[in-house]
Amino acid sequence: MRKARLAGIIALLIIVILAGSLMAYSQEWPPISVVASESMTHSSSWEAGTLNVGDIVFVKKVDQVPGPVITYVVGRNTGYKSYGEYGNVILYHSTYGLVIIHRAMFYLSWNGSTPCVQGYHNQSWLRVTDQYVWIEDASYNGRNLTVSISSFKGEDGFITAGDHNLATSALYVSSQHAYIAADQNVNITAYPVNASAIVGVAFGDIPWFGLIKLNLLRLYNQWPEYNEVAKYSYDYLGLSILGILVAIFFPYGATARYIKRKKKSK
Repeated sequence: MRKARLAGIIALLIIVILAGSLMAYSQEWPPISVVASESMTHSSSWEAGTLNVGDIVFVKKVDQVPGPVITYVVGRNTGYKSYGEYGNVILYHSTYGLVIIHRAMFYLSWNGSTPCVQGYHNQSWLRVTDQYVWIEDASYNGRNLTVSISSFKGEDGFITAGDHNLATSALYVSSQHAYIAADQNVNITAYPVNASAIVGVAFGDIPWFGLIKLNLLRLYNQWPEYNEVAKYSYDYLGLSILGILVAIFFPYGATARYIKRKKKSK
């Protein structure tokens, strides 16, 4: 009994230390968010290394922009990737009151009426005009992206897009052989994401367990995207919960002693 109590205290201390470390690093409360829709998914089946519906995402506070945020353009220049594609995924408040978890494609600023894209230096895969920004092969399925910027003159901030939204967009511009998918062009938010709108940058995730919260929301009709859960996610969640229960009720020491007794009885 004493050993069990000591083990419980140690486990509690570990949880407190981990939670404290997460808070200190993220500088955000709450330091987590749950992915509720398929806008960032890369497959209809659950895929490791990408963001899937039900993932719990850790969030690190961002005090200034572009600041530490690595955009798709900058990440493609340096080779930096996160969640299966170049650049960081950020969380921000849309102009319609929702928290969006999408990739920062590029940071837009203006020199008078001339647009400036951070990381642009005449790359063959990137085109910047005063009307639009064009990125070749910008999605996981090889699509080109076109972003209309003419209505954002004087507005600095991140242009964002969901990985899945770009890969499945039906808005095609034939003259540019590219698709429209940026949040600022498809009515997800009205303007580039500036410092006042950004929540933070995603830096890690726990798969599946956010489905518990989402299904509780579904009971109150607050999760309309329930049918967007990737295949096998519930299976993996169930197996994970089973594994945790086994670890709690059948600790290694007891299991080892049981196996040892079974061997002696033979």
